[in-house]
Amino acid sequence: MMNMKKVVFLMISLVLLTACGTNNGLTKVERDALVTRQVQEGLDTRHYTIAVDWMRPLGGMARHVSSTYELKVNGDEVDSYLPYIGEAYRLPYGGGKGLNFKGKIKDYTINYPTSNRSHIEFNVTNEEDTYYFRIDVFNNGKAVIDIIAQERDAISFDGEMIFQ
Repeated sequence: MMNMKKVVFLMISLVLLTACGTNNGLTKVERDALVTRQVQEGLDTRHYTIAVDWMRPLGGMARHVSSTYELKVNGDEVDSYLPYIGEAYRLPYGGGKGLNFKGKIKDYTINYPTSNRSHIEFNVTNEEDTYYFRIDVFNNGKAVIDIIAQERDAISFDGEMIFQ
């Protein structure tokens, strides 16, 4: 009886370990479907993070940036930690926050212009500026962020959704 319990316990443990493993055993189609589902869930719940790796300043050359920069959307709030290069028209003394701020989202809209792309728009206002965000997220998790500010030149970022 004791040996049977051990065998059952080992079998259950093996099944659980297999289920908790990485998605390396998935086919490409299954991996793509999983990523598409994760992207859609993040967009539907308005809880997602986009890690950026390229920035494209207005009138400048594209530049690779470190992987620590990101844009987080958490419900009705945005946490922007993004680099900025460009002309600023009016800044507070000391240079201001740039694109490093947390703020309340206004006028959030999402639509689906194609079957593999979601288009998101929203505004954020803080004590320094008003920012208009346009984000295109593709089913594979790739994303393009365009930011237009009233007091700064526009800038774009390329990145990818990350899933925890």
